[in-house]
Amino acid sequence: MGPKSLFVLLVVLAVSAAAADSAGNASTIKSPPSQILNLYERVLAGARANPPPPGDIICIGSSHMQRWKTMAADLAPLTVHNYAVGGSRMSEAADLFIDNLAIAFSPRAVILYEGSNDIAFGSKPEDVLASFQKLHRKLHEALPDTRLYVLSIVPSPGKRFQKIDEVLKTNELMRAECETQAWMKFVDITGPLIGADGQPRAECFIPGDIHMLPAGYRVWKSVVSPVVIPAEKPFERTR
Repeated sequence: MGPKSLFVLLVVLAVSAAAADSAGNASTIKSPPSQILNLYERVLAGARANPPPPGDIICIGSSHMQRWKTMAADLAPLTVHNYAVGGSRMSEAADLFIDNLAIAFSPRAVILYEGSNDIAFGSKPEDVLASFQKLHRKLHEALPDTRLYVLSIVPSPGKRFQKIDEVLKTNELMRAECETQAWMKFVDITGPLIGADGQPRAECFIPGDIHMLPAGYRVWKSVVSPVVIPAEKPFERTR
């Protein structure tokens, strides 16, 4: 093989390798990481083993929702089921969770927290909105009488707060989307978690971590419960 032929062969191989690598990266981006899928499957198995009665309230989302351990007490007397999956994104909620962790059990209402991981890992606000639109359209098509409560994005400290402008834009896009439908309600938990200095309230977050302390969830309770409880209490089943 002459030098010219060898050069052409090397170029072809390099282009093929780059194309394969690009395809592999695209697959990774579109497919949930295995640890998220594993957790989702465990949550789904638990829900199917002990399914909630139709007409209850189901909560889905990422780790901020998953870690809301006082949810039942904070939203009492409502009956709520927490099927959150830590590490997840709005795209996974739209593709998997809304169908299998919510619609499948015919809830009267869904409480959603997603978006923070999307933004943190490079999604644009418009991408989050597109996934949210896919999610709420699925829900309404399947269960037209079901209400959807959408929590805004937690302003976590550290590197994540460097993207606060994108977080706020995402919030505004979701708020505007919710305002187009009477059955959707946007709940702002972002503002109350930011202090007078414009930074995340230190007393609400685990030091050196993106997640909240109990004080952060007390903020959630103070904002979420006055919205959800009065709206949903008239529909609560007699136990």
